[in-house]
Amino acid sequence: MATVYDVAKLAGVGIGSVSRVINGKDSVSEKTRSKVNKAIEALNYKPNESARSLVSKKFNTIGIWGTELAGTFNSQTLRVIDHELISHEKHCLVTNGNISTLNNPNLAINSVNDLIRKGCDGIIFWGTDISHFDIAYVEKYFPNIVLLNNKIEEFDSKCFYFDHYKAGYTAGQHLIDNGHRRIACITGDFQTEDGRIRHDGFIDAMRDNNINIPSKFIVEGDYSFIQGQNGMLTLLKRNLDFTALFCGNDRTAMAAIATLSQYGFNVPNDISVIGYDDHDIAPFISPPLSTIRVPFDDMALAAVRKLLNACYDLQLSVDHNFPVKLIERQSVRNLT
Repeated sequence: MATVYDVAKLAGVGIGSVSRVINGKDSVSEKTRSKVNKAIEALNYKPNESARSLVSKKFNTIGIWGTELAGTFNSQTLRVIDHELISHEKHCLVTNGNISTLNNPNLAINSVNDLIRKGCDGIIFWGTDISHFDIAYVEKYFPNIVLLNNKIEEFDSKCFYFDHYKAGYTAGQHLIDNGHRRIACITGDFQTEDGRIRHDGFIDAMRDNNINIPSKFIVEGDYSFIQGQNGMLTLLKRNLDFTALFCGNDRTAMAAIATLSQYGFNVPNDISVIGYDDHDIAPFISPPLSTIRVPFDDMALAAVRKLLNACYDLQLSVDHNFPVKLIERQSVRNLT
């Protein structure tokens, strides 16, 4: 059975326009009215009372769309979002979205539509696993969206992101500033855009200091503990001579440090390690982990406030400046 969202998609208009046409409102252009009526006829759509009241109806719920691939739904950031929503008597609806494939290019859109049908007034898209094309398609009929940890120029005012390139560059430069020249790397997930960008920053820091890292010194990771362990084992089996290791996130770094300890290496005296994220437990491992603090919670707070303003006519302050910061602890040795 067709829904008001299906009509909006086919007509290429927002759901508010569809509802105004259904209710016979005059505040709709004839062109829009014609497109909506044609879509209603094509879909054999039968309006119900909920569709008729959709212009004014509020679900008091914000949806969150993301996928496991991006390593998304970390509990700390979800708590930040949920706390802000609760303080305004709103709720959170989370879905593990699907990623479109060549064989099924509509998987992502379908999972977004499922989230909308469950009842939400706005959506936070978490990560980069939904294509720019799909974002543009959704925004046309469901404009109350924001993008968390994603940058699309067309929707820049709705995007909340930090400079992954600068963060990766800062990590590499910190190792160099401490006298390291033979540096290995367990990367983030190259299937994600931010994983590739942070690695580009790291590599460019090496190049700007005339340091070449052979490909055998680089192992691709996926942000998990197990791949951090496996990546470290791979580097050790290659019997490489390196004094420092950059990891694509803190989980990878923690697993790498544990593996090095199991094989008799001391961090940082034998091998220095720097992570990326500044995970809650990074200060409490042995040794405390030097890392790059990324402002994910600040971004999430700004993103949800942007939606609260758009959906419920609030006037909350919204920040768009999210600097990264080097956190020096005890896992990097100064060789100079």
